[in-house]
Amino acid sequence: MTNVAAFNNSDLLAVLGPAATHLPTEVVVRGVSTDTRTLEPGNAFIALIGERFDAHSLVLDAFEKGASLAVVDEQWLTSAPDSIRSRCVGVASTLHALGSFAWWHRKRFEIPVIAIGGAAGKTSTKDVVAHVLGVAMNVLKTPGNLNNQIGTPLTLLQLAPSHEAAVIEIGTNEPGEIETLCAMVQPTHGLITNIGKEHLEKLRDLDGVEREETALFDYLADHGGVAFVNNDDARLRQHAWRLTKCVTFGIDTDANVRPTVRFDAALHPDLHMVYGDFTFRAVMQTQGLAAARNAVCAVAIAWTLNCTADEVRLGLQTFQPPPSHGYARMSVEAIESLHNVVVLNDCYNANPESVTLALDTLARYPASTRIAVLGDMRELGHAAATEHADVLRYACSIADHVVLYGQEFQAALETTPFVTNAVWCSTHEACANAVRDFATAGTAVLVKGSRGCTMEHVITALRQV
Repeated sequence: MTNVAAFNNSDLLAVLGPAATHLPTEVVVRGVSTDTRTLEPGNAFIALIGERFDAHSLVLDAFEKGASLAVVDEQWLTSAPDSIRSRCVGVASTLHALGSFAWWHRKRFEIPVIAIGGAAGKTSTKDVVAHVLGVAMNVLKTPGNLNNQIGTPLTLLQLAPSHEAAVIEIGTNEPGEIETLCAMVQPTHGLITNIGKEHLEKLRDLDGVEREETALFDYLADHGGVAFVNNDDARLRQHAWRLTKCVTFGIDTDANVRPTVRFDAALHPDLHMVYGDFTFRAVMQTQGLAAARNAVCAVAIAWTLNCTADEVRLGLQTFQPPPSHGYARMSVEAIESLHNVVVLNDCYNANPESVTLALDTLARYPASTRIAVLGDMRELGHAAATEHADVLRYACSIADHVVLYGQEFQAALETTPFVTNAVWCSTHEACANAVRDFATAGTAVLVKGSRGCTMEHVITALRQV
């Protein structure tokens, strides 16, 4: 990501503190870079230290490419070549310095800045929200899922005078990260998609996830921002009472914004919103229950920001999901070579909440037989055994047949009593063969698993006659 955010001497002193006092008064930075491959002349180069790479080895290269200054680790600076030392600023943490640049630049803009957090669905929700708002205004959004302490500041640094709103995705994998990102992003509005079992190695349990994610609500409450509360999520619903500026939304429960949602034969959400002048009907190009929930998030935010019904309708109807590259987020594909079976391809990734949502989508799909093909869910830490067993039981209550792949599901099947409609397979090809054995005309097959399970190979095998 490139940017042209400008910083003069007084700005640099505010961002970097006393360590920058030696810089000449005429110094001007135009753009902040962490990558010498895309660095432009005049950029400030931030030498980040990662688990596998230390960018301090590229500081000389950055200056050769025209960097105006380099922000480096203060310990590294003590042994830096004399020829560049005067153009370097030593700090305790270059990662925090990157965030400070973004924080200072963000302060220049008095526009709606919407933070999107949550255990699952952040990226797809962010994309729908930005697209719907983009019908009426120029919107900056987080590229892809770059929602951490590197991606978020690099996104904020792209803010320009032409932007009328920003939709910023914020993620976490340890306690305190949402609080840090909120201080940087300074959101005026915030939405949490759900509370679920994410990154349990460090967040430990659902209570830990809730404390971490709702730090966004805490920030908004302290700074007069507007919180969007998902009333369909029991844990989030309990926070509405404490938020002075709050808009509730949902599909299954009463809320300020509650469109009626139905699905056509291809699982496209059909939203009907009736609220005075804010009344419309929109059929989306995305598919599945998750897509419908993302759309309701967008409707709530657009309504609050005074978008018209026509603008929202157009945004919802023209939004297209990103290319799937074989591992999609809930797309419907017909496999004619296998009894005209319909496959719900949701191979992008998996955690307990997203698998449950995918199973709920399978349950809504009109089919004579329903088959769930599930791969392991990764990064569940000490909760892995319990979560796989719970998902297995739920899948068996939804689907006529359940086909499992991965060691965690193998263990779950061996230790979960009273499961009679599930089988475990050691290969993707074996999973496909099991589906062939169970499938008849009118069958719907859900395929889902964590990225490491590469469950799209099951679909490839199904296509082979």
